[in-house]
Amino acid sequence: MSMTSSIPDNTPDLKAGSNLQIKSFVKGDPSPFHNIDYNKTGVYELTDYTFRTPLEKMDVFNELLTIPYPCEIWILPVTEPTTALLKELPKNKTYEKTASLFTLLLSVKQTMERDRTFLVAQHQTAGEIIKILEKLGFTVTEKSPEQLTSIQLA
Repeated sequence: MSMTSSIPDNTPDLKAGSNLQIKSFVKGDPSPFHNIDYNKTGVYELTDYTFRTPLEKMDVFNELLTIPYPCEIWILPVTEPTTALLKELPKNKTYEKTASLFTLLLSVKQTMERDRTFLVAQHQTAGEIIKILEKLGFTVTEKSPEQLTSIQLA
């Protein structure tokens, strides 16, 4: 007896292709930022302070796959002081609760491992891609070559 799923398939057709490529790096890989032509290419860090649910994250990921311009998302593992995350948090209505959570974490753990996410795109299309990402709730920050080459994969 064969069973068919009653769950609708809302997955984008990846056979048709996507302009977005996702590259994930692992602990011990060399930094990818040394091989970029910064005259043609911009690198922007993406952060997501929206506290999305897993289903909301899936919806946003599906939206990312429809970006109409060629670009890459790089996911890099890093180890950094726990206080580094606290410095990055936007000073908004959720800051106090989040800051107290990180202060508690700091009492237990001096450093933490996390993933940092970067958009790599040609300068000529980066502005349009950034508009799309900001509409999706991401905070996008341009990074200088000096900032990028100092990042070490942990």
